[in-house]
Amino acid sequence: MESTAADWARALPHREGADLEAARDRLVAAGVTADEARAALADLGDGLYQEGSTADPLRTALLWNELGAYLAYAQERAASGRRSTYARLVEDASLARVATLLGVSRQAVHKTVTTRDAKDAYVATLSLEGREPDGD
Repeated sequence: MESTAADWARALPHREGADLEAARDRLVAAGVTADEARAALADLGDGLYQEGSTADPLRTALLWNELGAYLAYAQERAASGRRSTYARLVEDASLARVATLLGVSRQAVHKTVTTRDAKDAYVATLSLEGREPDGD
């Protein structure tokens, strides 16, 4: 069964627009379906790792690349959320108090709240709930 554009958008929630289309085209050319891509992201590469050297190396490399891009996106999104919430915390408490509450150093809190986001907004589709890329 051929995957639709919506299937690919759900499978690759870290991509959009031309970036999504290019990734989809690479994966389809290597014989990867949207469901297979979604599964690789959902299990955080466990299936790819278990396949080891028995799988097609190009297909596997492309899926590992997508997992890496997804995790980088998730990491940046988490960092952005951390910056925002740390900033809210230090509005009402000292750096030292916030650091104690969070179990980190005062310097870590300061560095976090003074770092600017690399991107102003993030696509709201990313969800790691249940380790499923689209929240299923």
